Amino acid sequence: MRLIDLHCNWALQYAAETSQYDASFYPEIAAKVAQVDGYLMGTSLAFLACGRAAGDWERQAEPWLALASMIDRYEAEFAGRLVATPDDVDRWRAEADQGLCWGLLGVSGFDRLVRSPADLDRLAPLFERGVRLYQPVETADGLLGGSSDADDARGLSDLGRAFLERLLDLAPLAGKPGSRPLLDLAHMNAPTCADVLAWFEHDETRANRLPLLHSHGSIDGLGPDFPGRFRALGGVIGLSVGPPAVESAEALRSRIEALAASPFRGQTGYEGIGVGTDYLELDATVAGLSEVEKVAEWLSKVFSPGVAALLGFQNARRLVEAAAGARI
Repeated sequence: MRLIDLHCNWALQYAAETSQYDASFYPEIAAKVAQVDGYLMGTSLAFLACGRAAGDWERQAEPWLALASMIDRYEAEFAGRLVATPDDVDRWRAEADQGLCWGLLGVSGFDRLVRSPADLDRLAPLFERGVRLYQPVETADGLLGGSSDADDARGLSDLGRAFLERLLDLAPLAGKPGSRPLLDLAHMNAPTCADVLAWFEHDETRANRLPLLHSHGSIDGLGPDFPGRFRALGGVIGLSVGPPAVESAEALRSRIEALAASPFRGQTGYEGIGVGTDYLELDATVAGLSEVEKVAEWLSKVFSPGVAALLGFQNARRLVEAAAGARI
């Protein structure tokens, strides 16, 4: 089994050797690179995060140009191919057994990108370029909503609501085919997540037009009702393989079972749960889960073949197909 990984900041492994990043903001990266050994062989598709450290964003004189340059690098240098359209999905499906790792582009944090309503006009060109995943919040520096940083108690801002509306405008109308953006709630705090979920709950068509995920990291601080509300809307949760998300393999299994007991669009089960390794941003990994192939082996050992397939790639594949507007 080859995984679909809901979060990988792939380019970050080169932070110490490329002008794309300011290496002084990534002193720890050299110690983490080994965690992506064999990654391309063990991964069918990765959600590729375009992001950087807060301080590195601050030093960018023109953040949107810096983002465009990062996308250029992914398009030119990522070892696999990128998925953004129905034709791309057709090729991905047809070549599934060829061992290539495909990628789906996303932006990990708009904190230094969306600073005023005028910046929202840049979302449509970004979507047209093939970016499919949008994570509004990464740190407390942003203006869209509160982050998981300590002491950040803000909720969704007016600019954040306008951001959601603009993303929704990029999606096809309800019931219509076509590529659509994915909204990633990773790194949001509890008040902002609650506000976002309320926005979706206000109109039941929104969750189909703008699919939800929490691609990586911990959900422990998001409140006891978050998993139930999120899964009721069809949101997909990507579980990372190290602290603070989980401390052990047994804790990961318990988290999966707890989520499965919460109805996903009205039905309990293992739908809506995946893996977001976050390898290059984890300080440590759970013993035995330090590489994607080991994660796949663990899933196959602990769960039945059908459940392991759901967790390892099938649930995430449905997100990819929705984002790219796959043909049925």
